[in-house]
Amino acid sequence: MIEAGALFLLGAVVVGSALGVVIVPNAVYSVLFLIVNLLGLAVCFLLLNAVFLAAAQVLIYAGAIIVLFLFAITLLSPGGEHISADPRRWQRNVGIVISVVLGLLLLFLLFGSITGLGTPLPNSGATSGTVEGFGRALFQRFLFPFEITSFVLLVALIGAVIYGSNTLDDIRRGRLPRGEQ
Repeated sequence: MIEAGALFLLGAVVVGSALGVVIVPNAVYSVLFLIVNLLGLAVCFLLLNAVFLAAAQVLIYAGAIIVLFLFAITLLSPGGEHISADPRRWQRNVGIVISVVLGLLLLFLLFGSITGLGTPLPNSGATSGTVEGFGRALFQRFLFPFEITSFVLLVALIGAVIYGSNTLDDIRRGRLPRGEQ
């Protein structure tokens, strides 16, 4: 019972830090919230006895990926980045509505399975959380989505570098980016 309470408390910290990633206007503070989020997920993995996933979460995401994000932020906006007023306010409102709907759906699935109203959450068996189970799932069932995700991240990184180099050239020429005029 204590583990379940700790898991729900940690889940609240993870959700709060995820909201901090999106809400905070400073990109560096957003990355710091992302670190809290990723470390919280690692502790959730530990509470669920998925030691390998927790170690991978800390080493790969909370370590290497965060360093890459901080490097990209400092490379692309050396003067510090503050998100200005959003000219596409309707997109933000639609995103908030979609997030609330998905959150309510998640709560229904979670609490519906606990109270017996919904379908039970799937249990993958004894290999859940082990290196063998993770490897089988990643390289058999989820290989194509994993490769697509890596390709999308590569394209996003190339796009960010191109956008950042154009923005730096504009700043050097004395022109401000579109959001800061």
